[in-house]
Amino acid sequence: MLRIMLLILVVIAAILLVPRLLSRSTTPAVGTSAPDFTLPSQDDSLVSLKDYRGKWVVLYFYPKDQTPG
Repeated sequence: MLRIMLLILVVIAAILLVPRLLSRSTTPAVGTSAPDFTLPSQDDSLVSLKDYRGKWVVLYFYPKDQTPG
């Protein structure tokens, strides 16, 4: 019985920890320039980061409504 409980705890720990360990990405260093990219704005027009070169830019990412995360 104890072996089964330990096995269950190990499986639960693996399920919780493995995705976190695999999804670790490196954080860019402070002062590093962002790569050029183009994304749709809220009104579906395309906005490129290169259009704002030399200006202050604040990027805010908002998850689509009614989606997980």
